[in-house]
Amino acid sequence: MNREITLILVLNLLFINSLFAYNSKNKCEEFLADGKPSDAILAAKALDNKYDADFCVGKVLYLQKNYKGAIESFTKSEKIAELTADQLYSILYRGISERDNNEISNSTATFKRGLETAQLGNSKYMQMEQKFLYQIGQNEIAASNYTIAIESLSKSLVIAGDDSERADSYNALSVAYFKDKQYSKSVEYCVKASNMYQKTGQLNEYADAVINLSTYHQADNHPERAISTLEELEKFAKINGGKYYEAKALMEQSLVYQKMGKESEAIARFNIGQRIAKEIGAVDLLPPTN
Repeated sequence: MNREITLILVLNLLFINSLFAYNSKNKCEEFLADGKPSDAILAAKALDNKYDADFCVGKVLYLQKNYKGAIESFTKSEKIAELTADQLYSILYRGISERDNNEISNSTATFKRGLETAQLGNSKYMQMEQKFLYQIGQNEIAASNYTIAIESLSKSLVIAGDDSERADSYNALSVAYFKDKQYSKSVEYCVKASNMYQKTGQLNEYADAVINLSTYHQADNHPERAISTLEELEKFAKINGGKYYEAKALMEQSLVYQKMGKESEAIARFNIGQRIAKEIGAVDLLPPTN
Protein backbone atom coordinates (compact mmCIF):
# COMPACT_ATOMS: atom_id res chain seq x y z
CA MET A 1 0.00 0.00 0.00
CA ASN A 2 1.40 3.39 -1.04
CA ARG A 3 1.20 5.52 2.10
CA GLU A 4 1.63 8.72 0.06
CA ILE A 5 -1.84 8.09 -1.35
CA THR A 6 -3.44 7.64 2.07
CA LEU A 7 -1.52 10.66 3.33
CA ILE A 8 -3.13 12.78 0.62
CA LEU A 9 -6.51 11.44 1.67
CA VAL A 10 -5.89 12.38 5.28
CA LEU A 11 -4.69 15.88 4.42
CA ASN A 12 -7.47 16.73 2.00
CA LEU A 13 -10.94 16.56 3.50
CA LEU A 14 -13.87 16.21 1.17
CA PHE A 15 -16.73 18.13 2.73
CA ILE A 16 -20.14 16.60 2.07
CA ASN A 17 -22.14 19.74 1.42
CA SER A 18 -23.12 20.99 4.90
CA LEU A 19 -23.35 17.54 6.45
CA PHE A 20 -19.83 17.64 7.87
CA ALA A 21 -19.50 19.81 10.98
CA TYR A 22 -15.74 19.53 11.61
CA ASN A 23 -14.12 22.96 11.79
CA SER A 24 -11.17 22.65 9.41
CA LYS A 25 -10.01 26.17 10.34
CA ASN A 26 -9.40 25.47 14.02
CA LYS A 27 -6.05 26.32 15.63
CA CYS A 28 -4.90 22.71 15.60
CA GLU A 29 -5.42 22.55 11.84
CA GLU A 30 -3.60 25.86 11.35
CA PHE A 31 -0.50 24.62 13.15
CA LEU A 32 -0.73 21.30 11.32
CA ALA A 33 -0.81 23.11 7.96
CA ASP A 34 2.27 25.10 9.04
CA GLY A 35 4.15 21.89 9.82
CA LYS A 36 4.11 22.37 13.59
CA PRO A 37 2.70 19.10 14.99
CA SER A 38 3.68 19.75 18.62
CA ASP A 39 1.92 23.13 18.59
CA ALA A 40 -1.04 21.50 16.85
CA ILE A 41 -1.51 18.99 19.67
CA LEU A 42 -1.28 21.74 22.31
CA ALA A 43 -3.82 23.80 20.37
CA ALA A 44 -6.15 20.80 20.17
CA LYS A 45 -6.24 20.56 23.96
CA ALA A 46 -7.56 24.12 24.11
CA LEU A 47 -10.39 23.55 21.64
CA ASP A 48 -13.90 23.73 23.05
CA ASN A 49 -15.24 21.14 20.61
CA LYS A 50 -14.09 17.73 21.80
CA TYR A 51 -14.70 16.09 18.44
CA ASP A 52 -12.55 18.65 16.64
CA ALA A 53 -9.80 18.13 19.20
CA ASP A 54 -9.69 14.33 18.99
CA PHE A 55 -10.06 14.27 15.22
CA CYS A 56 -7.25 16.78 14.62
CA VAL A 57 -4.96 15.01 17.10
CA GLY A 58 -5.60 11.81 15.16
CA LYS A 59 -4.44 13.52 11.97
CA VAL A 60 -1.31 14.85 13.69
CA LEU A 61 -0.40 11.44 15.10
CA TYR A 62 -1.01 9.80 11.73
CA LEU A 63 1.37 12.20 10.01
CA GLN A 64 3.92 11.43 12.72
CA LYS A 65 3.46 7.74 11.82
CA ASN A 66 2.14 7.07 15.32
CA TYR A 67 -0.60 4.90 13.84
CA LYS A 68 -1.60 3.30 17.15
CA GLY A 69 -2.13 6.73 18.70
CA ALA A 70 -4.03 7.87 15.62
CA ILE A 71 -6.34 4.86 15.88
CA GLU A 72 -7.12 5.73 19.50
CA SER A 73 -7.85 9.38 18.67
CA PHE A 74 -10.09 8.58 15.70
CA THR A 75 -11.93 6.01 17.82
CA LYS A 76 -12.56 8.67 20.50
CA SER A 77 -13.80 11.17 17.92
CA GLU A 78 -16.13 8.59 16.40
CA LYS A 79 -17.78 7.92 19.76
CA ILE A 80 -18.55 11.59 20.42
CA ALA A 81 -19.49 12.63 16.87
CA GLU A 82 -22.88 14.34 16.82
CA LEU A 83 -23.36 14.08 13.06
CA THR A 84 -23.20 10.91 10.98
CA ALA A 85 -20.84 12.50 8.45
CA ASP A 86 -18.32 13.30 11.19
CA GLN A 87 -18.63 9.75 12.48
CA LEU A 88 -18.01 8.38 8.99
CA TYR A 89 -14.81 10.37 8.56
CA SER A 90 -13.54 9.13 11.92
CA ILE A 91 -14.26 5.56 10.84
CA LEU A 92 -12.57 6.12 7.48
CA TYR A 93 -9.40 7.56 8.99
CA ARG A 94 -9.33 4.91 11.70
CA GLY A 95 -9.42 2.22 9.00
CA ILE A 96 -6.58 3.89 7.11
CA SER A 97 -4.51 4.14 10.30
CA GLU A 98 -5.17 0.48 11.10
CA ARG A 99 -4.03 -0.55 7.64
CA ASP A 100 -0.83 1.47 7.91
CA ASN A 101 -0.30 -0.13 11.31
CA ASN A 102 -0.39 -3.51 9.49
CA GLU A 103 -3.78 -4.41 10.98
CA ILE A 104 -5.37 -5.34 7.65
CA SER A 105 -8.20 -7.50 9.00
CA ASN A 106 -9.17 -4.87 11.60
CA SER A 107 -8.98 -2.18 8.93
CA THR A 108 -11.26 -4.10 6.57
CA ALA A 109 -13.78 -4.68 9.36
CA THR A 110 -13.70 -0.95 10.15
CA PHE A 111 -14.26 0.01 6.51
CA LYS A 112 -17.15 -2.45 6.18
CA ARG A 113 -18.78 -1.01 9.30
CA GLY A 114 -18.37 2.45 7.83
CA LEU A 115 -19.91 1.32 4.55
CA GLU A 116 -22.91 -0.16 6.35
CA THR A 117 -23.37 3.05 8.33
CA ALA A 118 -23.16 5.18 5.18
CA GLN A 119 -25.67 2.98 3.37
CA LEU A 120 -28.22 3.62 6.11
CA GLY A 121 -28.44 7.16 4.76
CA ASN A 122 -30.17 5.96 1.56
CA SER A 123 -27.74 7.70 -0.85
CA LYS A 124 -27.31 10.70 1.48
CA TYR A 125 -23.72 9.63 2.08
CA MET A 126 -22.95 8.29 -1.41
CA GLN A 127 -19.56 10.01 -1.46
CA MET A 128 -18.60 8.16 1.70
CA GLU A 129 -19.90 4.85 0.33
CA GLN A 130 -17.53 5.30 -2.60
CA LYS A 131 -14.58 5.94 -0.30
CA PHE A 132 -15.28 2.88 1.84
CA LEU A 133 -15.72 0.63 -1.21
CA TYR A 134 -12.45 1.92 -2.64
CA GLN A 135 -10.56 1.35 0.62
CA ILE A 136 -12.06 -2.13 1.05
CA GLY A 137 -10.86 -2.93 -2.47
CA GLN A 138 -7.35 -1.76 -1.60
CA ASN A 139 -7.33 -3.94 1.50
CA GLU A 140 -8.54 -6.99 -0.42
CA ILE A 141 -5.69 -6.50 -2.90
CA ALA A 142 -3.27 -6.45 0.03
CA ALA A 143 -4.90 -9.65 1.34
CA SER A 144 -4.66 -11.30 -2.12
CA ASN A 145 -8.45 -11.57 -2.37
CA TYR A 146 -8.50 -10.28 -5.92
CA THR A 147 -12.02 -11.33 -6.92
CA ILE A 148 -13.48 -9.55 -3.90
CA ALA A 149 -11.23 -6.55 -4.56
CA ILE A 150 -12.42 -6.29 -8.15
CA GLU A 151 -16.05 -6.47 -7.03
CA SER A 152 -15.62 -3.73 -4.43
CA LEU A 153 -13.59 -1.46 -6.71
CA SER A 154 -16.07 -1.90 -9.56
CA LYS A 155 -18.83 -0.70 -7.24
CA SER A 156 -16.71 2.27 -6.19
CA LEU A 157 -16.25 3.14 -9.86
CA VAL A 158 -20.00 3.11 -10.53
CA ILE A 159 -20.73 5.66 -7.81
CA ALA A 160 -17.57 7.77 -8.19
CA GLY A 161 -18.45 11.44 -7.82
CA ASP A 162 -15.78 12.95 -10.09
CA ASP A 163 -13.05 12.10 -12.58
CA SER A 164 -10.37 11.98 -9.89
CA GLU A 165 -12.24 9.25 -8.01
CA ARG A 166 -12.88 7.44 -11.27
CA ALA A 167 -9.17 7.58 -12.10
CA ASP A 168 -8.24 6.10 -8.72
CA SER A 169 -10.79 3.29 -9.10
CA TYR A 170 -9.59 2.50 -12.63
CA ASN A 171 -6.01 2.43 -11.38
CA ALA A 172 -6.78 0.17 -8.42
CA LEU A 173 -8.75 -2.16 -10.70
CA SER A 174 -5.76 -2.41 -13.03
CA VAL A 175 -3.62 -3.48 -10.08
CA ALA A 176 -6.19 -6.06 -8.93
CA TYR A 177 -6.48 -7.57 -12.43
CA PHE A 178 -2.69 -7.65 -12.76
CA LYS A 179 -2.31 -9.44 -9.44
CA ASP A 180 -5.00 -11.87 -10.57
CA LYS A 181 -2.99 -12.51 -13.76
CA GLN A 182 -5.74 -11.07 -15.97
CA TYR A 183 -3.21 -9.05 -17.92
CA SER A 184 -5.37 -7.84 -20.80
CA LYS A 185 -7.86 -6.48 -18.26
CA SER A 186 -5.08 -4.80 -16.30
CA VAL A 187 -3.93 -3.09 -19.50
CA GLU A 188 -7.49 -1.98 -20.30
CA TYR A 189 -8.10 -0.38 -16.93
CA CYS A 190 -4.64 1.14 -16.68
CA VAL A 191 -5.15 2.89 -20.02
CA LYS A 192 -8.42 4.29 -18.65
CA ALA A 193 -6.68 5.37 -15.45
CA SER A 194 -3.78 7.10 -17.23
CA ASN A 195 -6.14 8.92 -19.59
CA MET A 196 -8.29 10.08 -16.69
CA TYR A 197 -5.29 11.23 -14.65
CA GLN A 198 -4.07 13.23 -17.62
CA LYS A 199 -7.53 14.74 -18.05
CA THR A 200 -7.67 15.84 -14.41
CA GLY A 201 -4.15 17.25 -14.49
CA GLN A 202 -2.76 14.73 -11.98
CA LEU A 203 0.49 14.40 -13.86
CA ASN A 204 2.49 12.44 -11.28
CA GLU A 205 -0.32 9.91 -11.01
CA TYR A 206 -0.50 9.84 -14.81
CA ALA A 207 3.22 9.08 -15.08
CA ASP A 208 3.07 6.35 -12.43
CA ALA A 209 0.10 4.77 -14.22
CA VAL A 210 1.99 4.77 -17.53
CA ILE A 211 4.94 3.04 -15.88
CA ASN A 212 2.54 0.43 -14.49
CA LEU A 213 1.04 0.07 -17.96
CA SER A 214 4.45 -0.83 -19.35
CA THR A 215 4.71 -3.57 -16.73
CA TYR A 216 1.30 -4.91 -17.68
CA HIS A 217 2.23 -4.94 -21.37
CA GLN A 218 5.29 -7.01 -20.52
CA ALA A 219 3.22 -9.46 -18.50
CA ASP A 220 0.83 -9.71 -21.48
CA ASN A 221 3.80 -10.70 -23.68
CA HIS A 222 4.02 -7.39 -25.52
CA PRO A 223 7.43 -5.92 -24.62
CA GLU A 224 7.41 -3.76 -27.74
CA ARG A 225 4.25 -2.03 -26.46
CA ALA A 226 5.95 -1.54 -23.11
CA ILE A 227 8.82 0.23 -24.88
CA SER A 228 6.56 2.48 -26.96
CA THR A 229 4.54 3.33 -23.83
CA LEU A 230 7.67 4.33 -21.95
CA GLU A 231 8.98 6.33 -24.93
CA GLU A 232 5.72 8.30 -24.94
CA LEU A 233 6.16 9.00 -21.23
CA GLU A 234 9.75 10.10 -21.84
CA LYS A 235 8.56 12.59 -24.48
CA PHE A 236 5.72 13.77 -22.25
CA ALA A 237 8.13 14.36 -19.37
CA LYS A 238 10.49 16.37 -21.59
CA ILE A 239 7.68 18.60 -22.84
CA ASN A 240 6.32 19.17 -19.34
CA GLY A 241 9.67 19.62 -17.63
CA GLY A 242 9.41 16.42 -15.61
CA LYS A 243 13.06 15.43 -15.36
CA TYR A 244 12.36 12.81 -12.71
CA TYR A 245 9.91 10.88 -14.87
CA GLU A 246 12.11 11.36 -17.94
CA ALA A 247 14.87 9.55 -16.06
CA LYS A 248 12.45 6.99 -14.67
CA ALA A 249 11.07 6.23 -18.15
CA LEU A 250 14.58 5.72 -19.48
CA MET A 251 15.50 3.42 -16.60
CA GLU A 252 12.37 1.37 -17.16
CA GLN A 253 13.15 1.16 -20.89
CA SER A 254 16.59 -0.17 -19.96
CA LEU A 255 15.02 -2.96 -17.92
CA VAL A 256 12.65 -3.95 -20.73
CA TYR A 257 15.44 -3.98 -23.33
CA GLN A 258 17.53 -6.10 -20.97
CA LYS A 259 14.74 -8.67 -20.73
CA MET A 260 14.48 -8.63 -24.54
CA GLY A 261 18.17 -9.44 -24.77
CA LYS A 262 19.03 -6.09 -26.36
CA GLU A 263 22.04 -5.15 -24.24
CA SER A 264 23.29 -2.15 -26.26
CA GLU A 265 19.87 -0.46 -26.13
CA ALA A 266 19.57 -1.29 -22.43
CA ILE A 267 22.96 0.21 -21.61
CA ALA A 268 22.30 3.35 -23.67
CA ARG A 269 18.97 4.09 -21.88
CA PHE A 270 20.48 3.25 -18.51
CA ASN A 271 23.38 5.67 -18.95
CA ILE A 272 21.16 8.56 -20.05
CA GLY A 273 18.69 7.87 -17.24
CA GLN A 274 21.48 7.78 -14.67
CA ARG A 275 22.93 11.05 -15.94
CA ILE A 276 19.59 12.83 -15.57
CA ALA A 277 18.98 11.25 -12.15
CA LYS A 278 22.35 12.52 -10.91
CA GLU A 279 21.66 15.99 -12.28
CA ILE A 280 18.42 16.31 -10.31
CA GLY A 281 19.56 14.35 -7.26
CA ALA A 282 17.01 11.56 -7.67
CA VAL A 283 18.70 9.21 -5.22
CA ASP A 284 15.98 6.56 -5.53
CA LEU A 285 16.84 6.12 -9.22
CA LEU A 286 20.56 5.68 -8.56
CA PRO A 287 22.30 2.40 -7.65
CA PRO A 288 22.85 1.99 -3.89
CA THR A 289 26.28 3.07 -2.64
CA ASN A 290 28.25 1.17 -0.03
